[in-house]
Amino acid sequence: MPSAKNSTDRLRILHTADWHAGRSLMGRDRLEEIRGALGEILEAAREYAVDLVIVAGDLFEQRNPPAAAEAAVWEFFSALGRAGIPSVVIAGNHDSPARLDAVAGLLAGTGAHVVGEIRTSDRGGIYENTVRGIPLRVAAVPFASERRVLRADLQREKTDAEKKPEYRQQMGRLISDLTGGFTNSSVNVLTMHGTMEGARLSRTEYEFHSSEHYTLGSTLIPGSVQYVALGHIHEPQDVPGLAANRGRYSGSLIQLDFGEAGQEKFVWIVELAPGRPAETVARVPVRSGRQLAERTVRPEDLERLTPELARHEGWLKLRLRLSEPRPGLRERIMRELPNVVAVVGSIDAMEEEEEEDENAGRPLDLPAEYARWWQQERQRLPGSRTTAAFRELLELTAEGDGQ
Repeated sequence: MPSAKNSTDRLRILHTADWHAGRSLMGRDRLEEIRGALGEILEAAREYAVDLVIVAGDLFEQRNPPAAAEAAVWEFFSALGRAGIPSVVIAGNHDSPARLDAVAGLLAGTGAHVVGEIRTSDRGGIYENTVRGIPLRVAAVPFASERRVLRADLQREKTDAEKKPEYRQQMGRLISDLTGGFTNSSVNVLTMHGTMEGARLSRTEYEFHSSEHYTLGSTLIPGSVQYVALGHIHEPQDVPGLAANRGRYSGSLIQLDFGEAGQEKFVWIVELAPGRPAETVARVPVRSGRQLAERTVRPEDLERLTPELARHEGWLKLRLRLSEPRPGLRERIMRELPNVVAVVGSIDAMEEEEEEDENAGRPLDLPAEYARWWQQERQRLPGSRTTAAFRELLELTAEGDGQ
């Protein structure tokens, strides 16, 4: 196991993201799991004597989170501040940039540098500090919606094919502005909430904000950036196109939905020195989240399997293989097995599901569904202006409902 002692000539950073505090799973509250996971992060930050914690967006599940979720998150930063550990926090697509900016002044008292809305280098988009004589710079890029980044005239006049490179160009300009002061004499970090080309989705992310219109290439990352701390994609992974240890998604804090079943959750501890490549110190497991699992069973096997299913300490989704309809079976299973949150039935090999779709809780590609509906209704695909108007409506809806 790597030493928990920090080197005097290097800085240590803990990288985490996608907490989604306030999220539920088919009616089951997950807040206590999140509280436990945040406690594990705090313990890891102390144990590894980190110099900075980076939270790369999606602190909350929705823009107007429950008070209990806010209390859990703010208490974490308060405890982090009492431990003398500063932090950099950016807004994700589920967060309200305005709400985060509104509490930024209060959280500054805990040592947190919060960036809700997109900011340039001269307006607070960079966190700067000197730790043990080592200059540290963190460029902070919160989630940037297409509607916010592109000018209104481009939204109206450009086709989707034309807007994709324009979005990348604007994001490239923002990244260049924020990293323009990076030199070999400082530790240089970029934190972003977005989708990099080639990233593997868990299908538990909001798919509209993970589509090709929002993907960014690794070529946008300047050579002066030593580490890229990313949020938004829920499966922990490296960034395609970047050298090992140079950039990664930390992944979600707990298994949020069954698309993440079986995924190990953890936070990263990385070590950086001016002018040197980043090194990974540890991948610290986070075990407070309950494990999600899917099982396929036949009704005749239920009595035999019930004790085993009851011992599962996490949440279960059961797929029933039925030879004929069994009214009331779903309700009986969920009454006898409180850890079962979903029961999906199919007759023989057919995909006829009982009450709950197998994709329940997973996001739809809404623009694609809209285009499919339009073609069915009008025997042709929608035009570019209609598609652009629908996408803008989705953006406006997302900003209002926390997506």
